[in-house]
Amino acid sequence: MKPLEEFPVSVIVLAGGYGRRMGGEKLFVEINSVPLVLKVLRKVSRFSAEILLSIAPRQTPYVSAMLSGIISQYGLRLVEDKQEEGGPLGGILEGLKQASLKWSFVCACDMPWISEPVVKTLWRRCEDDTYAIVPRIGGYFEPLHAFYDRECIPAIERAVRSGERKITSFYDSVKVTAVDEGHFSHLPGYKKSFDNLNSRNDLLDPGNAHLFD
Repeated sequence: MKPLEEFPVSVIVLAGGYGRRMGGEKLFVEINSVPLVLKVLRKVSRFSAEILLSIAPRQTPYVSAMLSGIISQYGLRLVEDKQEEGGPLGGILEGLKQASLKWSFVCACDMPWISEPVVKTLWRRCEDDTYAIVPRIGGYFEPLHAFYDRECIPAIERAVRSGERKITSFYDSVKVTAVDEGHFSHLPGYKKSFDNLNSRNDLLDPGNAHLFD
């Protein structure tokens, strides 16, 4: 298992989507004038050595301008997903290629409840020769709340070249440590760490009221 001394890791935050169900790019959704992505960055900065923000090439000019303060504050590195049609899988690929460290934690820019105890519990379950550490909640993988080794790059490249868009499509080509729900159940509210905001209705959900604090 991976000792905690190997923390911190690189963090890749995926933000290249169009956010059609949200009514606009999630990267610029604001809650009480606070960008949603900032809430994510505040969480992941607690265990990251560097943060890479994966965006589409079309976004680079205005992301650099509109988020200049946040980029400076967190030392963000913008990563252009040149495989824009590859969806999140392409974003993961470009992020891993440019990450400085061997391991990266991958998440999305619409996951404001990421829990450091959950992330570190996930890390502790790593087994020898593993290239991906992925939680499995309710019997399903959570690939956008997972660790990936740079050794995954060749397998992801093959998947992208073949037209795959599903993140788990390359899992059969590498050793994956699946971490089942029982390993997190002792952590209060652990399930929220895996939740994301998909639409404007999610912002209006009373259960998400604490986002506005």
